[in-house]
Amino acid sequence: MNPKRWPAAALLLLLSLVLPARGQEYEFDVGEFTRKPFTLGGYLEARPFFALLNADSPFFTLATYDRAARTTLVEGAGALLADLSYQKGLFEAVLEPYVEGVLSPLGSSAEARLFQGYAALKPSASLTVYAGKKALRWGKGYAWSPTAVVERPKNPNEPDLAREGYWMLTADYTKSFGGALKTLSITPVVIPVYGSMNGSYGRSDGLNFAAKIYLLLLDTDIDVVFAAGKSRGPRLGLDLSRNLRSNWEVHGEVALLWDVERRVVDAEGMIWSERFDAVSALAGLRYLSRAETTYILEVHHNGLGFARSAMAAFDAFVAAGYERYVSLGDDSLLRQAGELESYGGFTPMTDYAFLRVVQKDPFDILYWTPAATVIYNLSDGSASLAPELAYEGITNWELRLKASILTGRAGEEFREKRNRVRLELRVRHFF
Repeated sequence: MNPKRWPAAALLLLLSLVLPARGQEYEFDVGEFTRKPFTLGGYLEARPFFALLNADSPFFTLATYDRAARTTLVEGAGALLADLSYQKGLFEAVLEPYVEGVLSPLGSSAEARLFQGYAALKPSASLTVYAGKKALRWGKGYAWSPTAVVERPKNPNEPDLAREGYWMLTADYTKSFGGALKTLSITPVVIPVYGSMNGSYGRSDGLNFAAKIYLLLLDTDIDVVFAAGKSRGPRLGLDLSRNLRSNWEVHGEVALLWDVERRVVDAEGMIWSERFDAVSALAGLRYLSRAETTYILEVHHNGLGFARSAMAAFDAFVAAGYERYVSLGDDSLLRQAGELESYGGFTPMTDYAFLRVVQKDPFDILYWTPAATVIYNLSDGSASLAPELAYEGITNWELRLKASILTGRAGEEFREKRNRVRLELRVRHFF
């Protein structure tokens, strides 16, 4: 008998001894325990939004300067993420398309993207080779990952969301040992940038190379990462994580980035491209209490972020552009400001603290999961508070109600966002 079928045969024998005593007939199909070559998964979701708008915000001005004045906004969004895979022997193929549409009085939109689409070959237990569009997950941070040098950035307010990958050729080689070094893994990556292929990765066409070396050394997870090439300046990073106890984990990251380029506006209202070197770092911990409450705390220094004076210069540029639009009907400055995407990220400044608290089954109430996330700007004292409540008591369905409340004084980052308060209901069906 094939050794792979021994577990199924043992289960068949057990069933034959136990189940007939109940006076019923049962059939056993070994094929039900084998993996089917095709699998399909994913989700379909609907997300209605309600927001109280901040009329003093520069981002409010950019979004509404040519529209009727409003203090509230109701929008709706829908999305479909499918995960189709095929596996046969040493070969695997994955296709992950994503479709999203938004209905809004500020402008509706729809787009379709391929998050992942790659083929994989596993010639041995230690080696897997991938070719196609793939999303890597480097780094140990939850809200931010400075060492994720070949990934699209996370949204720290929704860090668990799926993200689009890059077209690449990559591989994973893993070797196990018996001493202080238990595991060694090497991941080389080649990312081509030509025209629209990986166009958002960097400024110039050409080949780019990256690598990650993973070590499980002295019960500590360690990654050393490197990236360089024609499209971006060199990047070098180190991250690690370690379980101090079964319910305590600490992690940290540091990344050195050379020859970073971005478009900025200065205090004189001039737009130009600056190039500089930067250091980004993160330190964090995760704690699980006896009451099954999870705490995630992280402190992040973003070497690519803007100082308060730089954000103030952007705000002044938008204000000057709006005055010009009102007096002359010329919106050229506002359109230029809208193209400065670096200022519009969720955490575009330099120093932040992050805290997330998740309580599983509070008061023994099953299927309900309350949580809260706080993102605090250490540079100016403004903050985002996001309480939420999720329900998963219906098979293959998830319902989540989430609010985002932004606090701070005039001129501070979160006080200058487009929304003051935002309420979102997410209904997601998994298949």
